[in-house]
Amino acid sequence: MNLLRVFLLFATLLIYAMTVIASLSEGINWPSVAINDLMAFNWRSQFDTDFLIYLFLGATWITWREGFTPKGHFFAFLSVFLGGMFSFPYLLLATFQADGDPRKILLGIHFTRDCDAPGSDQ
Repeated sequence: MNLLRVFLLFATLLIYAMTVIASLSEGINWPSVAINDLMAFNWRSQFDTDFLIYLFLGATWITWREGFTPKGHFFAFLSVFLGGMFSFPYLLLATFQADGDPRKILLGIHFTRDCDAPGSDQ
């Protein structure tokens, strides 16, 4: 778990640094850049499409993990529009809230102590 936490901390710092560098060199109009890349129908379009699908999949998991609450929907919105800038710290915090238990991290509010009961299929 400590290795995952170190990775998430490193990834968070890296993505924030890259965002600052990109903003300084390209400006903050990222939607224009992203749409132009998507509409070019080249390898960058393929990568961006793959990444968008991944973002929506991650947002769906976050919404489910939070129990489809307003907080969960808000977190999903942030995960799509901020990507790793939100998702990496979210996961890092989740590792601490779950005391390092992977089941608690993955299941969120759906985790119950019943998962540990003998004969449980969960």
